[in-house]
Amino acid sequence: MKNNDFDFIASKFEEENVKAPEALSEEKVKEKLEDGVSADKIVKLKTNKKRIVLPLVSAAAAIALIVVSISAVGHFGGRELKPTDNKPEITESNDDIIYFSSYDEINSLLDERMSIDEEETGSLPKFYYGLKNAESMKGVAGDSAAVPETAAENASSYSETYKQVDAVDEADIVKTDGEYIYYLTGIGNRINICSAENGETKKISHIEIDENTAPKEMFIKDNRLVVICTFDTYEKNSFTSNTVVKTYNIENKSKPKKEYEYTQSGYYSTSRMIGDCVYIVSDYASYYYLKNDFIPCATDKNGKFEELAVEDICAIKESDDAGYTVIGAMDITNGDEAKKTKAVIGCASDAYCNENNLYVAGQTFEYKDDVYKTKSTLVKYSLDKTDIKLIATGKVEGNVNNQFSMDEKDGYFRIATTTVNKRGKDINVLYVLDDNLKEVGRVDSFAKNEHIEAVRYIGDMAYVITYEQTDPLFIIDLSKPESPEILGEVKITGFSTLLVPIDEKTLLGIGYSTEENEFGEAVNGLKLALFDIGNPAKPKVIGEKEFTDMDSPAQYNHKALVQNSEKGYFAIPISDYNEDTEEYGEGALVFSINDGEIKINKKFISYELETSSRCLFIGDYIYAIDTYEGIIDSFEF
Repeated sequence: MKNNDFDFIASKFEEENVKAPEALSEEKVKEKLEDGVSADKIVKLKTNKKRIVLPLVSAAAAIALIVVSISAVGHFGGRELKPTDNKPEITESNDDIIYFSSYDEINSLLDERMSIDEEETGSLPKFYYGLKNAESMKGVAGDSAAVPETAAENASSYSETYKQVDAVDEADIVKTDGEYIYYLTGIGNRINICSAENGETKKISHIEIDENTAPKEMFIKDNRLVVICTFDTYEKNSFTSNTVVKTYNIENKSKPKKEYEYTQSGYYSTSRMIGDCVYIVSDYASYYYLKNDFIPCATDKNGKFEELAVEDICAIKESDDAGYTVIGAMDITNGDEAKKTKAVIGCASDAYCNENNLYVAGQTFEYKDDVYKTKSTLVKYSLDKTDIKLIATGKVEGNVNNQFSMDEKDGYFRIATTTVNKRGKDINVLYVLDDNLKEVGRVDSFAKNEHIEAVRYIGDMAYVITYEQTDPLFIIDLSKPESPEILGEVKITGFSTLLVPIDEKTLLGIGYSTEENEFGEAVNGLKLALFDIGNPAKPKVIGEKEFTDMDSPAQYNHKALVQNSEKGYFAIPISDYNEDTEEYGEGALVFSINDGEIKINKKFISYELETSSRCLFIGDYIYAIDTYEGIIDSFEF
């Protein structure tokens, strides 16, 4: 686990008002751990707003967080289920997929994968829970095949959510349509709707979500607000989660009207919107496995929450994972009729999506030669409105950092991972896979003893930031899929977690500054770095700005980055500590890139906000939003 992962965990608890159920309390988890962790090694969660260097989280609390987003991994042995005549519609490349003809066959496979290995684990199921890296700490705008559009082509009077692929929208906790601001608030499980004009905001209405349902993210399109929520269920001594999508007509902002509701099994992982279709990915795993009672469900066209049809469920043959990845598709203009759901027994974590395909990567673990190794299982779905088809599966060694580790171009899927060698030391690999997710080329074992912190694909080039000691940026040429190669690298201090293409020769990095302390190198603030990538063989660092005692959600979530192409600036929400006054301030940092230099335009600080979760712009004003307390402050720029 990376040092700054703990910052993310603490911030997400605060930002999303997460409260673990009683079944996942520290005491209960301790009981489940049995002898796995001794009591003297359990420590309390310590929070310190100024100190962003290696805060501690209790093992039980960490596992409680992990459990609500896991896909359980178990041991697979015994008979192999054969394909039947009741196959889902699929391409010819299906040798790695198991099909079922009955629920009994599904439960039989699950029972084998969730079996107990007495020799290795005593009385504990052979589970390994993978902590997904900040879901959503992810990304930059613009399609991978080109640098961003010019300001004239992409000018807008209000900000949009930063996304990985231009035509594929991503959900977030804050949205605007240029006249109104919509944001989730941690108080009361509600979505506030506020008018915004010349820096003045006024609450118009709010949408109250059910008491036991937590809103996570939302989309907005053509007077429709789509809210994605999770709610927990406790049945037969089992804890599970469901994901529900609620669609509201907001033509009358003072009276939002609920139109459609769709629910699928599993804890919400991620989502995308293409046109009028929303695609939802959830992880469905039971905290306590219920034998012969673990089939995912979804809302059918009659509005009933029913088990998926057998033909809509399959499994990855080589995976040991006993949890489901559930993929749902819903047309927001016709929610009662147009929805489809598929499920595959195989874990879900991060997702890459373009206009044609959705790729989901999950983690499984292998213990070999006294070393735990992570493998990423890949699932590829084709998308045609609500018609979703599983067309390929694959597997690569290593852990995927986030969605920007993945990309597709000209039918080739590129994915960068961090794995370990025989001595348990980090190494990194960039794979190139064909249309059937079979390997055609790779760059192997680069940046030894380092792990990947950021990846950005631009056309035939991949830009990879690793971190541990030397902290380099690598430039990798992918123009020949069978023989990709590293062209150049440059070392930097600190490390970037988000890479933003500025033009064909310039790349911006947003991440962490670092310092040496008694424990070694640790993060101590915000850092902006500018790279000259005009000569791939000799990249250079041409600009750096460091802000100690300042941090931003943009360091772990790309959706916190705002770009105003019309006026040529970027903005990020910030938390800032003033050592002279010993005061904490929240607000926004505005900066621009001009002639190869980073220019700090303005630092806006508000003492009204408890935390600055997001910022956005409408016209000449920047709005900083505290989604937890439900407060907005504005600044003219």
